[in-house]
Amino acid sequence: MCLESLIPMAKYLSKEENQIHTLGTLLAAGEDKSWKVRLAFAKNFAAFAESFGKEITDNNLIQTFTLLLNDCEAEVKHAAITNISACLKNLSTEKICNLMLPTLQNSYAEASAQFKAGAAASLCEMANIIGKEYTSQKVIPILMELLKDDNSEVKNNVVAGLVKIAHVVREDLLNQALLTQLSNMTKDGQWRVRMGVFELIAQLGLIFGKDIYIK
Repeated sequence: MCLESLIPMAKYLSKEENQIHTLGTLLAAGEDKSWKVRLAFAKNFAAFAESFGKEITDNNLIQTFTLLLNDCEAEVKHAAITNISACLKNLSTEKICNLMLPTLQNSYAEASAQFKAGAAASLCEMANIIGKEYTSQKVIPILMELLKDDNSEVKNNVVAGLVKIAHVVREDLLNQALLTQLSNMTKDGQWRVRMGVFELIAQLGLIFGKDIYIK
């Protein structure tokens, strides 16, 4: 069976019917020995989550998907990380905080630049769901490390997402370490990074007022 064929099929079956007829096939694909089968699972995970619904996704699918964030094949890992943002609406806050976020915390440091860039974007999307406390304690420290990365795409993804973080944690974002890092990044060798930082500073000024410029 073509794995993608489960997407329309699951939409027309009830939760109970999916648990009996389709869920086992999908879960087995996520742990298949063939990396191409695991890749198909990772690439289509957001669509699977939408078709199977929040309850099955949260109780059954997310555990298998999270394993792929540490897959031995870089292409599988990249497909998984780029699908996180689109599947968040079908996950509970508990699973994001207790399963997905710890996995990202433990896997990003030694990962490829592609993975880090995807992690940065995903973490910023999580903020509005997991709330101020978790974002301040768990997400911001990772983003601070990613801002120091040598890869411009990684830095750009963090910078682009910090406005979302600001709306969640408010003034807690404006610590001296971040402001110093942003100041240093205005001299970055990549013009896209410099432009992104200047745009971010302007947006933060709209959120917090002109006092941000004299901190």
